Amino acid sequence: MRYILAILLCLFVCVRPVFGADAVMSPAPEFLLTEDDDGGDGLRLDAEASYVGEADFTNGLGSVSVLRTTLAAEYSMFRLSYGLSRFIWEDKGQVRFARGDKAPWENLHDVTLQARVLDNSLGGGWRYWLSGELSSSFEADFPGAVGAGLDGGVAYEFLDGWMIGFTGKTILLSALRDDLLGDIEVGVALAVSQKAVRRALKSLGLARMMGDGSEKIGFSVAFSGADKTYRLAPDSPVRRNGYLGLVRSKVGAYLNYRNDEHLTFTIGPEYNYARKYKLYDSSGALSSSHRLDDAFGGSCRLMWAF
Repeated sequence: MRYILAILLCLFVCVRPVFGADAVMSPAPEFLLTEDDDGGDGLRLDAEASYVGEADFTNGLGSVSVLRTTLAAEYSMFRLSYGLSRFIWEDKGQVRFARGDKAPWENLHDVTLQARVLDNSLGGGWRYWLSGELSSSFEADFPGAVGAGLDGGVAYEFLDGWMIGFTGKTILLSALRDDLLGDIEVGVALAVSQKAVRRALKSLGLARMMGDGSEKIGFSVAFSGADKTYRLAPDSPVRRNGYLGLVRSKVGAYLNYRNDEHLTFTIGPEYNYARKYKLYDSSGALSSSHRLDDAFGGSCRLMWAF
């Protein structure tokens, strides 16, 4: 892990998901944060934090909350990111699928390298993009669950400053026998640009009351989901050398504040539902599935473009 962190640190210093997992997904699809961005192929850095509130398992045995942090660097067509998810367990001894009073797992890591191969605009307000992706997800030992696949989407500006987008990703994991497509993500979002918000405030007579900062504010609503798979530790109290799948749906509303062409800040509440933890043995066969109650949470993201 120290090598991965060192690489990301050097990049920061020297240059510029009907489903969803507790350790997946930016606050909103990427097109919401890059609107009207003419920064070209320069460097971009992201720092993101999110929280999923405490929720019980539906069998009433134990509960968990999740804190997620992500660092990413993007340059030209390439993007490298590292994510750390911290699981905070209550009543560990009551969790049905763990042995003794040990936490089933505490920290999950994932490293992703993407290369964007398509990013084009079409007539009539359409835009589409497609990236190839390599991913590594694990509890303790790198590289853990390794996968390769595609990540892409399409967006349409149906009114001036109003855009709807659809995103999707599928990653092939050879380690899983029962669920070969071990990582799946989907997203749908509606974005309202800064200029559209400003027009709305003017029409309501509120622009003067809001001051000069109102032209920097955008708004978006997003649904996202994924089924994300991790390799568990060799001495895991859940499944030794096994695999874990995290499943959830999420809907959020986000305020986007763009200070200038270089800095964007996004924050908003989220609601997480249809949640499930799936456990696989060392051969990749599904052995059990455990549902979680719904939970509120939130996320924030800071993006620098150079």
